[in-house]
Amino acid sequence: MVRSAGEGMAPCILLHGFAQTPASWDAVAQRLQAAGHRTYAPDLYECKGDLKLPSVEEVLEGTEAGEDGEDVEGDANAKNVSGAVRDPLTSLDAVCDRVAAIVRLVAQVDAAPVLVGYSMGGRIAAETVVRYPNLPLAGLVLESAGLGPADEAARAVLAERNGAWAQRLRDEGVAAFMDWWETLPLFASQCALPAEAHAAIRAERTSRDAEPLARSLEAWGAHHQAAETVALGVLADLANRGVSVLYVAGVLDEKYSAVTARVRAAGLPTELVPDAGHNAHLEASSNFAGIVEGVLAEDVLDGDALARNVASKSRKIGYGA
Repeated sequence: MVRSAGEGMAPCILLHGFAQTPASWDAVAQRLQAAGHRTYAPDLYECKGDLKLPSVEEVLEGTEAGEDGEDVEGDANAKNVSGAVRDPLTSLDAVCDRVAAIVRLVAQVDAAPVLVGYSMGGRIAAETVVRYPNLPLAGLVLESAGLGPADEAARAVLAERNGAWAQRLRDEGVAAFMDWWETLPLFASQCALPAEAHAAIRAERTSRDAEPLARSLEAWGAHHQAAETVALGVLADLANRGVSVLYVAGVLDEKYSAVTARVRAAGLPTELVPDAGHNAHLEASSNFAGIVEGVLAEDVLDGDALARNVASKSRKIGYGA
C-alpha cells in the first residue's frame, strides 16, 4: 500500500503488528500524507508486495554479493539473497531480507526513508538494522517493540511461549484465539476506545488464517532476535552516524515503558505517549503522527536535539486520537 504525497519530502515505511494489516496505519498515513510525506505500508505476511513500485522481488533477485559475503552497500553481515524470493514466513532472516529490500527500493526510487515499526513490526525493523546496519535510512522509529532477549534463559522462555501460542492458534482457530488474546493486560487500555474502533480491531485480528499467524509466531518470534544489548549497540551506532533513532511507547503500557527506560539509559531518544497503551498509534494517532513528523522533518539530529524537537511537536498538537 502506497500513499502519494509531495515531491522532495522524506518518505516513511510503516510496518504493522501481529495479526494486523497495512490498513492499521491508515490514520497515521493520512496525517503524514497531508503533511507532504509519501508513505509505504507493506503486508509483512505476503511474499509479493503491493507497493506499486518496481518489484521488490527484482531488487532481491538483483542483489550482488562480493567475495567476502558483503553486499554492494557494504553491510557487514549481509546475505546473498539473489535467486528466488523466499516466503517471508520461512524465518526472521527471510522477512528481514524483504524489509531491507523495501528500504533499498524506496531509497532508490524516492529518497532515504524513515522506517517505523509497531510491536511485531518494530521487532522486525530493529532486527533488520541489526542484520543490515548500513541500510539507506533517514530515521528509525520503534513503537512498543521488543529489542531482543536479555539472555539465553529468556530466549528459551520466549521460544516455549511462542510455540505454545502457535499451537493454540492451530488447535482453537483464530476467533477463539483472539477472544483470549484481547484479554491480555497489554491491551487493557484499548477498553476505553469507542465501540466502532473495537469492531474494526476485531475484524482486522480475525481477517488472517490461523496458519500464517502461527508461523509468524514461530518464525518471527523474539526468541530469534539478537540480544537486547546487541540491538541497543546497533541503534547507538546508527544515531552516531546521523540516523534519527527514536523509541516510542504508551505511558499505560508498563512492559514497554520499562523497555523505554532501558533505551533512554543507553543514551538514545525516547518518547512516552500520555493516555495511550501498547498501540499508541491507534489510541493516540494524532500525537503519534506528530512524533513521526518530527523525525521526518530532521536530516541529522543528536539525541538531545531530537528529544527537544519531539517534545515541542507533541505540545503543539496535543494528545489523543
